[in-house]
Amino acid sequence: MPFQKPEFINLNEMPLASYTIIYRINDCYSVKELSKFHSKFQLLFQKFESKIQQMNLLLIDSVFPNILADVALEVLVNKIETFNQYINSKEKIKIIDTQQERSYFKYKLYNFIHLLLYSEIALNELCNGETFMNKVYCFINDTGEYEFYSALERNKLQLLLLKKIKLEIDLKSSSITKHQVKLCLKIRVG
Repeated sequence: MPFQKPEFINLNEMPLASYTIIYRINDCYSVKELSKFHSKFQLLFQKFESKIQQMNLLLIDSVFPNILADVALEVLVNKIETFNQYINSKEKIKIIDTQQERSYFKYKLYNFIHLLLYSEIALNELCNGETFMNKVYCFINDTGEYEFYSALERNKLQLLLLKKIKLEIDLKSSSITKHQVKLCLKIRVG
């Protein structure tokens, strides 16, 4: 493989991804405002607005689109702000037995962060899973100094980002109709 020149990227306040996720409002609920949802069980995940983005998420796991859709609901209803909060939430989607679920979600979200940083998984173009390890990420820490993370330090960076990535629902880009909700989940480094 030919030498690739390092690409330096400042992560402070960097947007990493944006996903619009479509849910059906469950029968017997009549909700007209996004702020009025009090339980995530009022909504049923249908699909991602972008089929390509949804297919890209399958690189992580066949159920990962469901996991990310549940993350968005936790952000909307329970006001979680980080992946670590989701991992530790008692309200997250049940996929495996309770004893191993924390490790399972940490591993899946860790891999998702890896692909957000080193591949093109978040784009609206089909991702083949190729990673670009010539990226060197940096933060400006609390003392104003730069902290650098090369591909060799990616494990440390990805664990740090489980805490530092900020999750939010962009209400301006989200919408609600009589039977359907579209939530725009924004993922950025805080």
